[in-house]
Amino acid sequence: MKEPYYKAYEKRYQAVFSAGAKRWGHSPDDEVLYNTLKSWVEENNLQGKRIIEYACGEGACGVILSELGCIYHGVDISPSAIEKTKKLLEKYPNATVEVLDMVKESVKGKYDAALDCMGFHMLVTDKDRELYLKNAYSALKENSPMLFFRESYRKDGTYHGIVISVEEWAQITGEDYKTLQSRQVKNSHDGGVVEVLVPLLPARARDKNGYIKEFENIGFKVEKFIEMDVSTAIPHSATIYVRKGKIK
Repeated sequence: MKEPYYKAYEKRYQAVFSAGAKRWGHSPDDEVLYNTLKSWVEENNLQGKRIIEYACGEGACGVILSELGCIYHGVDISPSAIEKTKKLLEKYPNATVEVLDMVKESVKGKYDAALDCMGFHMLVTDKDRELYLKNAYSALKENSPMLFFRESYRKDGTYHGIVISVEEWAQITGEDYKTLQSRQVKNSHDGGVVEVLVPLLPARARDKNGYIKEFENIGFKVEKFIEMDVSTAIPHSATIYVRKGKIK
């Protein structure tokens, strides 16, 4: 059986870590990320509450949320990323992580809040995006918040049709998801940079109305939609605050 296209993240993490890089994704000292999470936790009284993060990567948000006094659980499709996150979170007794396919698998129990940091836009087919949002919605307690941080965003020019497969998406975008490309990432030993050869991974940006429609179709209420400044993590993005509404 063919593996889902998003499992390519495991190969990327393996390549990055094998090259000696410290991390691929966000750092716990990302000021914008820290301030966003701090405000979100305070505004929703999440200290001491259970928060789940989907596509947790290497654990930057896990460190921040743990430092803010939250009970953290992170999930990711990549065993290599989860192993890295486990080591990073060892000193936080209320932090746990596990390997999980957020499209095909659901988590056990109910959470007080959920977080997605640059994860949702990596799902490109309509079916995968819908299944993930349904899983996230069902994992939340009634009236609980979910934060989508730095999701790929375009004011206009996004594709509004249905996408059935990653192959179809490649034809629509004209992107090459096979050829290795040179990327530079920080070295874990001396703080310098190392070259890593990795392919471009599929991602699907939405405009504001596109994102709102997806969330509202599941039952989420969109509370805030903020266009983010250009960053080294992603040129064009938006951070979206939603809340679980009444079950349909």
